[in-house]
Amino acid sequence: MNFIRKYFGYFFRSELTIKHKLVNVILGCALLVQIPSIILTIAVGTNIWGIIIQFLMAVFIAAILYLTNRFPDSLVPSILIATVANMIGFPLMYFMCGGYRTGIVIWMLFGAIFTWLLVDVKWSVVISVIVFCLLNGCLRFEEHYPQYVSFLDTRNDEILDTGIAFIFVTVIFGLIFKYQTYAYEKQARTLKENDEELRKLNEELAEANTRLESASAAKSSFLANMSHEIRTPINAVLGMDEMILRECKDKQILEYANDIDSAGHQLLSLVNDILDFSKIESGKMELHPVEYELFSVMNDCYNMIFMRAKRKELEFIVENDPEIPAFLYGDEVRIRQVIMNLLTNAVKYTKDGSVRLIFNYEKIDDDNIKLIVSVKDTGIGISGENQKYLFDSFRRVDEKANRNIEGTGLGLSITKKFTEMMGGTVGVESVLYEGSTFTVQIPQKIADRATVGPFAERLNHKAAQAEEDADKAREEEKKDRFTAPRARILVVDDVKMNLNVVRLLLKNTGMQIDLASSGEECLKYTLVKRYDIILMDHMMPIMDGIEALHKIREQADGLNADTPVVALTANALVGAQEMYLDEGFVSYISKPVKSIDLEAALVKLLPKDKIVRENG
Repeated sequence: MNFIRKYFGYFFRSELTIKHKLVNVILGCALLVQIPSIILTIAVGTNIWGIIIQFLMAVFIAAILYLTNRFPDSLVPSILIATVANMIGFPLMYFMCGGYRTGIVIWMLFGAIFTWLLVDVKWSVVISVIVFCLLNGCLRFEEHYPQYVSFLDTRNDEILDTGIAFIFVTVIFGLIFKYQTYAYEKQARTLKENDEELRKLNEELAEANTRLESASAAKSSFLANMSHEIRTPINAVLGMDEMILRECKDKQILEYANDIDSAGHQLLSLVNDILDFSKIESGKMELHPVEYELFSVMNDCYNMIFMRAKRKELEFIVENDPEIPAFLYGDEVRIRQVIMNLLTNAVKYTKDGSVRLIFNYEKIDDDNIKLIVSVKDTGIGISGENQKYLFDSFRRVDEKANRNIEGTGLGLSITKKFTEMMGGTVGVESVLYEGSTFTVQIPQKIADRATVGPFAERLNHKAAQAEEDADKAREEEKKDRFTAPRARILVVDDVKMNLNVVRLLLKNTGMQIDLASSGEECLKYTLVKRYDIILMDHMMPIMDGIEALHKIREQADGLNADTPVVALTANALVGAQEMYLDEGFVSYISKPVKSIDLEAALVKLLPKDKIVRENG
C-alpha cells in the first residue's frame, strides 16, 4: 500500500496542472490495460507478432509516462505518444490482431479521442485527420488484400476481442471523465474556499484600513493640536521678547533678550522638523521649483551659521568652484534647508577646529548640472557601526556620549528624504574622533549661463556695501512706517497673552484695537462696531475661528459682513493656508507672528485714507 501511495502521490502531486494529471490518468490506464490485454490476446489466438506489438506498446507507454513526469513542462512526450500510437501502433495491430471484425477499430477510435485530451487543438486536428485517413486506408486495404490480415480463428474469438476492447475503452474513458469531474469539482471547492478566505481577508483589510485612516486622522489632529499648543506659547515668548529688543536700552537686558530670541527660534525649528517629517511621511510634502540665485543660498547659509560657529570659536569657511552656474532652477527652500541641516549638525557636534562648506558641480548635459554640496567638520566623527543608522527617523547615534546636545534625531532623516524627493543622493564619510564629511548631490536645471565666481571675493564686496545697504534699509523702513489712528481692528484669541502680543506689536501704529477672548465675544463686538480688519485665531473652545467667521457673515444686523478677516493662527500644517482661504479668510499669518509680517499684511488691507505715512 505504501508503494501505491508513493507513486500515486508522485503522479498527482500538487505542482502539476489538471491537464498534466489527466495525461497521467490516460497513460496509467493504458499501461494497466495492456497487461490483461496481452493475456487475452494470447488467449484468443493472436499470432506472435500481434503479441510482440502489444508488449512493445506497453513498454513505450511506460517510457512516455516516465518522460512526461520527468519533464512536465515539455509537450514532446504527449505528442510522441499520440503520433506513435495512432500512426504506428494501432495500424500494425489492425493487421496483426484480426482487422475490422475485432476490437481494434474501437482502439483506433480511442486513440483519436485521447489525442484531444493529450495535446493542444492544432496538433489534435492534424493527428485526427491522419488517423481518419489511416483507418480508411486500413479498411480499404483489408477489402482488397485480405491475405495481409491475421484473422482470429473463430467468430466467437472476434466477438470476445471486440467485447474486451469495448469494456477496456469504456472503463478508461469512464476513469478519465470521472477523474476530470473530480478534479474540477475539487478545484471548484478550493476556489470557493479561497473565495471565502479572500472575502474574510478583504473584510479584515477593510477594518485595518479603517483603523489606519482613524489613526492617520488622529495623527493629523494631534499634530495640528501640537502645532497650535506649542506655537502659542512660542508666539508669546518671541512677541514679548521683540518688545524688549525694540524698547529696552539696557545692553545687559538686550543680551538676555537676544538669547531668548535664539532659544525661541531653536525651539520653533524643532517643531518645524517634526511637522516637516509628518508632511513627508503622509506624502503631502510638495516641491516648488523656481529660478534662484545660488550665491544668495550660499550667502544665507553663511550668515545663519557664522555667528553659531563664532560662539563656539570654530572657523567657518565657505569654498566653491567659481564656474558653477549662478542661476539655477529648483526648489530653493528645500535646498537651503538641506544645507542648513548639515551645517547645524556640523556645528553642534564639533567642539573645536573648523566647519567647511564646499560647493562643486558636475555637468550632466548642456541644460543640467549635478549640484554637489559638502559639509566637512573636525568634530567627534561617527563609527562605521553607527553610520548605517544615521538617516533613521527619531534616532540619534551614541546618545550617551551626545546627551548634552539638543535635537530630535530628525534632521538627517529629513535631509535624506528631501534630497531623494529632488532626485539626489546623500552620503557620509567619517572617522571616529577625527570628523565627518556629508555630501549631497542634487540635479538642477541651468537657468542662466553666468557663473557664481569666488564666494570669498563676493562676500568681501558684499560686506563693504553692507553699511550702505543698512542705511538705505533704515531709510526704507522709515518710509514704510505708518500710523493709522482712525483705523479700528478686532483681535480674537482665547489666550490672553497672545492678545497682548498683538496689541504691543501694533502699539506704534496708533490703531484702535479691541480684544475678544472667544468667538462669542467677537460676535458681540461685530454687532455694535464697524471694524476695518479682524484678526481671528482658529482653535478656540466652544466656537472656533472658522465658525465665528461664518456667523459674522450671517449676522442679520451685523456691521462687518464684508470686513476682511485674517487667520492669525498657530496651525502651520501643510494645506492650512489653502484651507483658510477656502473658508473665506482673506489672508493667513502663522504664529509666532513677527511685527514686520503683521504690519505688512495690515497695510495692504487697511483703507488708504486711514494710513498715515511717517514721511508723508
